[in-house]
Amino acid sequence: MTEKNILKRQYKFFVTICIVVGFVVGTGIFWRPGRVLYESAGDIFTGVLAWVVGGLMVATCVYMFSVLAGKYEKVHGMVDYAEAIVGKKYGYLAGWFFAIMYQTAGYALIAYITATATATFAGHENVRNSNFVFFMTAFYMVVTFVVNYLAPKLPMRFNVATTVIRVVPIILMGTVGIVLARMSGDGSAAEIVMPDRGEGIADPSFMGAIFATVFAYNGWQAAVAFNSEVQDSKRNFPIALVAGFFFVIVIYVLYFIGVSTAADPYALMANNQLGTRAAFASLFGYHAGRGIMIFVMISGLGILNMCCMGMSRGLYSLARRGVGPVPDKMVQLHPKTGAPAFSMVVCVCVSFLWFLVLLRNQHGGFGMLNGRPFMFDLADFYNMIFFMLLIPIFFGFMVRHAKDKSVNLFNRIIAPVLAMGAAGFMIFALISASWQHAAIYFAAFAVLALIGACFYGKRKT
Repeated sequence: MTEKNILKRQYKFFVTICIVVGFVVGTGIFWRPGRVLYESAGDIFTGVLAWVVGGLMVATCVYMFSVLAGKYEKVHGMVDYAEAIVGKKYGYLAGWFFAIMYQTAGYALIAYITATATATFAGHENVRNSNFVFFMTAFYMVVTFVVNYLAPKLPMRFNVATTVIRVVPIILMGTVGIVLARMSGDGSAAEIVMPDRGEGIADPSFMGAIFATVFAYNGWQAAVAFNSEVQDSKRNFPIALVAGFFFVIVIYVLYFIGVSTAADPYALMANNQLGTRAAFASLFGYHAGRGIMIFVMISGLGILNMCCMGMSRGLYSLARRGVGPVPDKMVQLHPKTGAPAFSMVVCVCVSFLWFLVLLRNQHGGFGMLNGRPFMFDLADFYNMIFFMLLIPIFFGFMVRHAKDKSVNLFNRIIAPVLAMGAAGFMIFALISASWQHAAIYFAAFAVLALIGACFYGKRKT
């Protein structure tokens, strides 16, 4: 490994905070309220509880990652932790998952959500499966890739700028919506409305509501890919990770209360984008209702940009270890931009395969399950697998440091137990909502893992 193929430490503490918040606060919070409300059977209070429980569950895993970040560092956080604690093969599996499933599928999904917001802003009635939506999805994927490939320093500046822009409408809707609810005194926070339709998965369930929040809390996993690029990372990165995530929990809960109070619950559950637009219009006027879609698009492009940056480090992190497909090429940084260009190109190509899954979803191409069109929900898929992969890491850390007095009791025993319980609960939540979906997702992961095994083996880099 030559010095020229090692990414530089370039991010200070404030930028690191923006990386964490920027990765988490994206399209998820604008996309998931309708689904959470549906899974909560229209009960806003139950929905709030789901956001809190989901946030705290994920927070235990975030905290454990902050502990691990303070002890292990090489390149790409989760791969570092998996490799150091469980072993090299497990580290490879974690890296393969992140590169081929988590980040690439997320890239396609975020581009699609941004495209639906664009269609909503443009006044289209069909904002889910029109040719316009699919064209814009591909367009956003290509343009974001081109910018990251040609000018990799520009995306980080874009993230810092758009992080504030993304947070503003969330806080506005949360604060104004809550004030409106208290002034109205109509008890709307306890109102129950049964929806006529869902999003193609199971019947409403509190477990499903909790798991639905995980997509909105996503992103912190990808942020750890930058651990080796943060200045004084063993000190700064853990603090930024925890502080940034708890900030997100607070504003997400506020936003859900506000948008659920201001919107027609039926509209929000039937079509989240149109319901969100109506909610902002009811509070801030017609033009604000249209304008919020601009914020959603900016949020989408901001998180899509960060996803592309993280995605580019996926196969690169494996190549740094001499494994994965063509590591001698994956490990190379572009001579002018200093970015892992070949890794980025391959991962973007993989993301277009996930885009085809989205196309089949929206056209009913996967048949029926329990009398409903089967939807291969990309977010549910990679979230379930992610939590599965976490459990051996946390258990291994607890066993390895059980008698290590240099690590305090809470961090070496209590925190790992809580994090394992949270990860197990999240898996149980999806299985409870629909065990058939969970089984299909696991089968898909097993197939992709076997494909990845074909590329495992030490190679000269």
